[in-house]
Amino acid sequence: MATLVPVQQQYEVLPYPHRDPARELEMLRQPTLCELPRVQALVDGRPMDLDGFRVLDAGCGTGDNTVFLAEQLRGTSAEVVALDFSSATLEVNRQRLAARGLTGVRHVLAPIEDAPALGLGEFDYIVCTGVLHHLAAPEDGLRGLRALLRPRGVMGLMVYARYGREPVYLAQALMRHLAPDHLEPAQRLRILKRTLEGLPQSSRTLRGLLDTPGFRAEITKSDAGAYDLLLHTQDRPYTVPEVHAWLADGGMRLREWTVPNHYNPSTYLVGAGVAHMDEHERQAAAELMHGGMTKHEFFAERDDAPERPRVDAADDDTVPAWCGWDFAAQIEPALAKVRPGQGFNCTFGAERVVPVAGDPASRAFLRAVDGQKTVAEILAEAGRATPALSAGQVRRRWVDFAEAFRGVAGLTLYAPAR
Repeated sequence: MATLVPVQQQYEVLPYPHRDPARELEMLRQPTLCELPRVQALVDGRPMDLDGFRVLDAGCGTGDNTVFLAEQLRGTSAEVVALDFSSATLEVNRQRLAARGLTGVRHVLAPIEDAPALGLGEFDYIVCTGVLHHLAAPEDGLRGLRALLRPRGVMGLMVYARYGREPVYLAQALMRHLAPDHLEPAQRLRILKRTLEGLPQSSRTLRGLLDTPGFRAEITKSDAGAYDLLLHTQDRPYTVPEVHAWLADGGMRLREWTVPNHYNPSTYLVGAGVAHMDEHERQAAAELMHGGMTKHEFFAERDDAPERPRVDAADDDTVPAWCGWDFAAQIEPALAKVRPGQGFNCTFGAERVVPVAGDPASRAFLRAVDGQKTVAEILAEAGRATPALSAGQVRRRWVDFAEAFRGVAGLTLYAPAR
């Protein structure tokens, strides 16, 4: 596999995403693909002994994934390997970790294409976000990462989505005419900025960018973001069917979308006639119903991994856990601000909202989930808080509650210990 030299040079000049290590302690970024309770549930079915746990952040960039993983693994003997082909990018990554006093991270300067030959060993979890679609041969990159994944390991992947990025590809096509890639990055940036400032507000290309919050943020917040979005020399998007085909070609299969609701037709159209479709077709239909997905995030496993059944929220021995790093700490302060019986929303990000009734059962469920209690123990607590409800009613309320949070990646379920 050949490393694309212009891509490598881009990230040496403009490390991405733009991060200032001097401001690192102002905010802990928490990528959904790196929430360890969810990862552990997918890898082992239940909380794992994190001593000896090995993670590869492939194409780590300036370190959003690396930092969050290392923070969650603080105090363990787990190892995070941060791999990238840009020395400038890795230096920002190192400085961010140092600002937090985080250790246990090994930095490796090399392209993903070379990873299988580096003697890195096998990993329980490999995260690779926003990288493989920039390779000359994304399928070869995926196969290379598969070679480093333990048989029961899991990958967290993000690739670009085709339909929601249409404005990006209009702009990229324009910039190939106005700022061809043989020019120096600084000159290409000047031309890009002049173009965006000069285009009429009615321009479909400009409006498509500015009316999409994620694109607007990339363009306005940093040169690195604008360049990565609109001047990249290698950029390959995927539809849902193409994601499945690409994974199969790489010896992998999709385990779970990061936010399952996004790929469920009933999220967009109640009563949608999808009974005749298989699961992959339903997911493809949901992508078209949404119409604006800009990326696909998902967990994948090797195609020879044992089939692992979906954990049942109604099983008494299942152990629920919040996915979010600090969600549990927010529950009591949030409940204190809401009158008993008053409804409220739990928000985990864009299009990831769970309306909560605010009644005694919902409040009991929120308080009881701690990653330790079983469903049976949670139901017992909720039953004491709602004496007017039968045991069956409490259980049904719990299943609806759990699946609502699970659908937006707010809750994960550890398999019963049997």
